[in-house]
Amino acid sequence: MKSNLIIVEGIPGSGKSTTANFIKEHLEEEGVKVKLFQEGDISHPADYESTACLDEGKFNAILEKYPEHRESIKEYAEKKGDHYFISHRHFLDTDPSLVEYLSSYDVYGLDLDTFEDVSYNYWKEFVEQTAFGDDVYIFECCFLQNPFTKFIAMHNAEPERLENHLKKISSLIAPLNPLLIYFYQENLDQSFRHVYEERSQEWREFFTDYHVNQGYGKENGLKGYQGLVEFLEMRRDLELRILEGLSVRHMLIENGDRDWKRYYERIREAISILI
Repeated sequence: MKSNLIIVEGIPGSGKSTTANFIKEHLEEEGVKVKLFQEGDISHPADYESTACLDEGKFNAILEKYPEHRESIKEYAEKKGDHYFISHRHFLDTDPSLVEYLSSYDVYGLDLDTFEDVSYNYWKEFVEQTAFGDDVYIFECCFLQNPFTKFIAMHNAEPERLENHLKKISSLIAPLNPLLIYFYQENLDQSFRHVYEERSQEWREFFTDYHVNQGYGKENGLKGYQGLVEFLEMRRDLELRILEGLSVRHMLIENGDRDWKRYYERIREAISILI
């Protein structure tokens, strides 16, 4: 069966972005129409990035608080059900206080019940309202990583709750015959350390704080870099277990030795039957 969706997942620095671009270039060489959406893309059709989620009351309140931006807010707002969605990046060059205010209502800051609902409905909308034709969509991070950080890192939810959420998403995307490529490392500390050291001090501080000082990290007493590695090892093991129970076809690649020529040959072979 032809696939309309390829998803690339793994911990930060494991090669997701490079691989997603490789797949795009390879498919385009084969004459396939490709739409690539990477981490941080505010136009992502199935994942909210830098987007505020407001109910009717909060939406009206923001119009009153920022009357000078009233028309722009209404222009950029998209109403879905009972919520308004507004990307705060639209206002980066106009009003920092408005950006900060909208950021306080970011989708990834929602309570978990609302987030589950919003996330599920966005995936549903993507599948039901997209005219796929022969196009192949390539996503990274949004299927496993982003929900994992929300459910586990932030809220320390029961793993079964995350697994059930992913099963629902898996059922939604089943008609697209998706392929998920998952990078993991047996010696995660060794593989991740060079990535950690290459990134900026600001990134290291934010990334470590996010994973050790809230939700799961606080509950389990994680500290510093070693706590971060402990979290990522837990994440790897749980994601591998969850993947085995999902209906999504997946390819597991242990890429600790970083033999990209070999990995890409495997990936070419896997997607050759999907186009």
